[in-house]
Amino acid sequence: MDDAFQSVIATGAEASNVQMARTRGVTKNSELARRKLLDAAYQLFSRQGFKATSTEQIAGRAGYSQAAIFFHFGTKAGLLNACLEEALERAKASIPMAERQGTISLLGALDDAFDDHDTAELFARMMLEQSRSVVIQPIYAAFHAHIRDLICTELKAETGADADRCATSAATILSMMIGVHAEYRVENSRFDRADYRAMLLGVATLVIASLKSAAAADAGHERPYTPP
Repeated sequence: MDDAFQSVIATGAEASNVQMARTRGVTKNSELARRKLLDAAYQLFSRQGFKATSTEQIAGRAGYSQAAIFFHFGTKAGLLNACLEEALERAKASIPMAERQGTISLLGALDDAFDDHDTAELFARMMLEQSRSVVIQPIYAAFHAHIRDLICTELKAETGADADRCATSAATILSMMIGVHAEYRVENSRFDRADYRAMLLGVATLVIASLKSAAAADAGHERPYTPP
């Protein structure tokens, strides 16, 4: 048997072993395979976007065949859906529960949570690419609803204002927070992160003062506060 033929056999055997290892990874430790594929997709979708990322890239990064993706997630879109659900859970886990720590303290923690690179990048890229997607919108909306509820709970505890006013104010503050982070992506030469954070907390301080004044007026003590 000549050297060239032996080399062909060895190469074929090596490829077969790799494929067997990948297959074993799926069948013998299915959870590990799913986790590795999910982590690989999460990173690649965050950095490259959905359209620019192939299932071949994801599988290669995770150390499995493309068949493993379809086995665990059905389609590339199914894998994206799993990544977005993962992003939502990561984001929620990074956000403290509102327990009367003060609205400004909570907003500082939320502002920090929005800076989580991979999660922030994934949400930003997916909203740009898939803004009308029936898959992405509910997940993104659920994340925002969770944050609004945290802010609203803290506002009610701190100001004593009614639920409707606090809900509207929480939505206002969240919109400001989203806008601040979007603006920082576009313009970060004139204003740095500390500047944008100060803008957010400054607006929140005015909102809190307005709610307290409204609550006092409802109680018959004084006229509602009107921001200058």
